[in-house]
Amino acid sequence: MLRFLCLVILVDAAIPVNAQKDSAVNLPNFLFPRFTKSTIKFKSGNTKAATLNYNIIDEEMVFVQPDAYMVLDNPELIDTVYIDDRKFIPFKKGFYELLLDGPVSLFIQHKTNLEIPGTTTGYGATSKTLAPSEFKQVYGPKGFVDLRIPDEYKLTDDSYYWIRRDMNMDKFSNKRQFLKLFKNKEKEINQFADRNNIDFAKTSDVIRLVNYCRELQK
Repeated sequence: MLRFLCLVILVDAAIPVNAQKDSAVNLPNFLFPRFTKSTIKFKSGNTKAATLNYNIIDEEMVFVQPDAYMVLDNPELIDTVYIDDRKFIPFKKGFYELLLDGPVSLFIQHKTNLEIPGTTTGYGATSKTLAPSEFKQVYGPKGFVDLRIPDEYKLTDDSYYWIRRDMNMDKFSNKRQFLKLFKNKEKEINQFADRNNIDFAKTSDVIRLVNYCRELQK
């Protein structure tokens, strides 16, 4: 259920995770400001308490043990992860947060891209590339493991919303994409969005809009 990522150990001396926790607070590469006591519910019906945070770069649940940071493995065995009264459901890629449940369900895929510093291309322009997979966050059972991102790296939000209907998943991030998902009610939804100044960068606004669509379909 858990796997160690031991790609890099920066020093040989073992440093307890308790000492590392002091630096694992308010990190931009994690969804929550700190590792939090949480509950994992398995499809078998069993539950397990864990101290978790969600890595929004690698889209992995990071799990704290007394001597290690680990990653939840075999997500197909997991039904739901509960963190701070929020629900996360495992999908093929990462865990999506469940915002609304029902015949029309709403999820958000928390995702951040890591850009490495580029090289000057002329005329003052600089090229930027996404960090390759070897820059993956590193965890291990012993030694110092720094969960922080170096200052020279830039993080850019790449989150998406997902609508689930009839077991089909469709993603969107703006009004144009959203309206395509409800073509039979496009006019009404567009008017509602404009009238209420719906901002797709605000999760509360998107929840309000999807609730309106659910009412239209009753």
